[in-house]
Amino acid sequence: MKFQMTVAGLFAAGALSAAVQLPALFSDHAVLARKANVPVFGKADPGEKVVVTFNGQTAETAAGADGRWRVALDLSKSPEGPFELKVNERTIRDVLVGEVWLCSGQSNMAFVMSRAIGLEDELKAPPGKRLRCFLLRNDASAEPLETSQGRWVSAEGAGLKAFPAVGYFFGKGLLKNGVGPVGLIRSVQGGSKIESWMSESSLKNLVPDAKEQVAKRKPKAKPFRLPLMMFNARINPLIPCRLSGVIWYQGESNTGAPENYSDLFRAMIRDWRQRFEDPELPFFWCNLPGFRPRSADPAEDANWARLRDTQTAALDLPHTGQAVLIDTGEAGDIHPRDKRLAGTRLAALALNRVYGQKRPDCGPAVDKILRDGSRLRITFRDAAGGLKAAPVPETYDIKTKEGKTGKTLRNSPNTQLEGFALRGADGQWHWAEKAVIDGDTVVVSSAKVPAPTGVKYAWQNNPCCNLYNGAGFPAVPFKCETVKAP
Repeated sequence: MKFQMTVAGLFAAGALSAAVQLPALFSDHAVLARKANVPVFGKADPGEKVVVTFNGQTAETAAGADGRWRVALDLSKSPEGPFELKVNERTIRDVLVGEVWLCSGQSNMAFVMSRAIGLEDELKAPPGKRLRCFLLRNDASAEPLETSQGRWVSAEGAGLKAFPAVGYFFGKGLLKNGVGPVGLIRSVQGGSKIESWMSESSLKNLVPDAKEQVAKRKPKAKPFRLPLMMFNARINPLIPCRLSGVIWYQGESNTGAPENYSDLFRAMIRDWRQRFEDPELPFFWCNLPGFRPRSADPAEDANWARLRDTQTAALDLPHTGQAVLIDTGEAGDIHPRDKRLAGTRLAALALNRVYGQKRPDCGPAVDKILRDGSRLRITFRDAAGGLKAAPVPETYDIKTKEGKTGKTLRNSPNTQLEGFALRGADGQWHWAEKAVIDGDTVVVSSAKVPAPTGVKYAWQNNPCCNLYNGAGFPAVPFKCETVKAP
């Protein structure tokens, strides 16, 4: 893998002439955001005049002393097209105006439709040219790159198979509900840590030796495990394109040190918003699904559960949301093949919070916990349609690509809800003997815990759990060790 490319190589796919150059993001079949102040940018000889025209608009500028140029188009009221984008003598054809979402993260976002469950059905009735994806080339760099190569494909035939599956189902969900056209930008890398997707300035106080780590990397070091390398090659070249939002699926590679993730995640979101010049840029992510063998131990303090909790904590940032996937996943495969729920749950967030289509978009989350004698009464918010106990499946997925399943062993077999555990005054955890829905609350108890001091739900690597709301969204996993008496 090349860590860096020459400027000439970077712009080769989009060269206009010896003087004026465009990044490949502006190429045939592109999608531009339906927003005001949409940048079109590139490089040229210093002082070179650049004229950009698009659907009756004309913008002119001259390249600066550093060769960079940039103009802005007002596409806030533009029809979808297609149109031609002209930059001096170069004509870019079949350009649509719609919604542009960045799809980023590690391998579960990189997971392509050709490997996903449901591919055959999607190929029978593809969304077609109103759903497109820019396939950004997989580069890495120790220094920030100004552009990179890639190509736009449409959601049909071979192009559909190349889509990131989560992004595909997300984009299809928008189209089905009248939002579109949709352009996705695939910027992904399997195995990557969050630090690799962060800029040097965002890591300054969290990983102060980030630059030194990169400089001292060993020849065989995997660049996506190092700080800065993905940001420099996969995010920086996209700046300052105008986005409608970001969807993110990452965290598996940070489960070894989950306590650090929340601060890193918040810092990355803030930094991306600043760099893409949108302080309210919507940022939605996937809360990690179940993975690894199921456990009967109520005291399991699993790293995957702790990582999920740090993801949930980042919801204190405005204009964020998460798709809880605790009811998905495969025990023996870190890459679950069914990406439909992830994509459609992310789409529900966007439809409600970005596009104003009022609807439930998330599952029950803890509001308050009170001790009621020997029981705990837990109140939930976001219980649209009421709290529901879903049937517990008799089996669970281990490896769908091999047809492997396991028999579900219930930890609380004689009650309505699975997944709840209580901690006693002695610090020991026990599975709830009774966990039942009572209005907008869940009442949890166990004869083994007469004075509960803590409670948790779905707090395992791969829990058995079945609390939902009436809209079909699963409850958010949680752990509370400071239950107060009423």
